[in-house]
Amino acid sequence: FLNEVALGKEHHIFVDDSSLTKAPAGFDSIVARGTTEPDPALDTTIELEKKKVVVPQGKPKNMGLKSTTFSQSEYLVYKESQNRIRYLLKMKF
Repeated sequence: FLNEVALGKEHHIFVDDSSLTKAPAGFDSIVARGTTEPDPALDTTIELEKKKVVVPQGKPKNMGLKSTTFSQSEYLVYKESQNRIRYLLKMKF
């Protein structure tokens, strides 16, 4: 899947917290910050339905975070209305 996600105001975490069943008050999403992410210098911005959308394009890059327990960043939204599936790739192995 390639999804378009409205993250809104992000709450960043660095340690797993299974008690989080929704974004904290005042936030729209949670970002579990990992040690690697796609290189942000290679992000591409496209326009979909007159809205600018950032699409990560780079290879995984060490982000220099030493105080996180996550290897890769994860983005969590809890409302279905914040997510739209844009593309589905079906592969046969």
